[in-house]
Amino acid sequence: MKIRIDEYDNWLDKELEKALRPTRSKAGRLSDDARRALDEARSFFEELSRKADGNLATKKDPISYRAARVVGRVAREGVSGIEKIQIPQEVSWDSFKVLRDNLANTARSLRESRNNTQREIHGLYLLDMLSFSGVVERIAKVGEKISNFLEGDGENLQRAKTLTSIVETIHQVGLQLDEKRKESIELERTREGLSSTVKELSSELEKITSNDSLKQVLEIEKELRKESREFRTDTLTHLRRPLRKLRDLSQRGEIALRSEEREALGEYIQSPYRSFLSRNSGPYLTPILTNLKSALDSGKMGLSHRKTTRVVVQLDQLTTTEHLSQKQGKGRNLLGQRQRLLHDPTCKNLYLERKIVLKKIDDGKKDELQAMERRHLAEEKINTLNKHFEELLVQAESKTKEYLSRDIQIERPRPSR
Repeated sequence: MKIRIDEYDNWLDKELEKALRPTRSKAGRLSDDARRALDEARSFFEELSRKADGNLATKKDPISYRAARVVGRVAREGVSGIEKIQIPQEVSWDSFKVLRDNLANTARSLRESRNNTQREIHGLYLLDMLSFSGVVERIAKVGEKISNFLEGDGENLQRAKTLTSIVETIHQVGLQLDEKRKESIELERTREGLSSTVKELSSELEKITSNDSLKQVLEIEKELRKESREFRTDTLTHLRRPLRKLRDLSQRGEIALRSEEREALGEYIQSPYRSFLSRNSGPYLTPILTNLKSALDSGKMGLSHRKTTRVVVQLDQLTTTEHLSQKQGKGRNLLGQRQRLLHDPTCKNLYLERKIVLKKIDDGKKDELQAMERRHLAEEKINTLNKHFEELLVQAESKTKEYLSRDIQIERPRPSR
């Protein structure tokens, strides 16, 4: 039999109602038995309490007085224990298990109280103690009946609980699926919007960079970046560590450097090419290299012989040729050209506008990537939930057949696009 998923819970409720009708009827009779046993016990203990109170007022001998006081206390405790037991309004396996446990515990506690009382009252209240035993045994007997019910017909209640729990979980997983699908759709819309914005900004950037003067500025900056890389990797190769060592020695006073040279040395370590082209720190490179060579000759640098040889060869090349001056001249010439081009207000405004657009493109791409990653996580969660959803439907079909002897097939919802 095929049944739609949105109709399964109502259909199951009706089937469980029919299947559980005998079980609930039996559970109702057990509830009545428990109620009668408890009412009888309550009446007995209330009457016993009144009798003990009356004896307290009339009995004068110590033994009778003490027996009345003990019996009165036990009777009041009995009433209190009985009143704590609640007869369940709803028929379920859990509620009847609680009732069974409460009856068993109460019967055990009352049995202990009766035994202790008999030892303390020295043979008095014999008939009352017999009635006490009868009350306890009736409570215990009802508890045993409920225990047998739970192990027999009561299993149907547990099965019903299993089925309804599966249905509740199906609903919960379905709601989670709906939420994740909505989230995935919204994230895809967000990603598409961001992608469209990035394309528009890219077109705007292309339009901005079509200006001839700005093109020249960008070409100059490209060339400056190339020169900077070559200066760091070729011109100052093997020298970065010795220069830091020279700075440390000068700070400790082991190598004599003028304050201007020491300051320029720090700038070269942080920003080599920028310092090289600077009008302030640029002229100090040759004196710094000369001091470095002197430090190497003095042996204060603590470098290996092989490293020292490589550094000395490079220092000789830099200090005895026109390589540095040529590099410096080329770089400063490029900076001058760039400065002259950016002196034009139109070119400068386009240059600044390009930076703003580039930042917007970069931010947009980051946001788009984040949206893609979040959507990917949402899709993974959807796949996990779909798998769990299918497992629950298979379990519902299997348990329905096992517990209700009904062979059904729950129609799956169509996967949303």
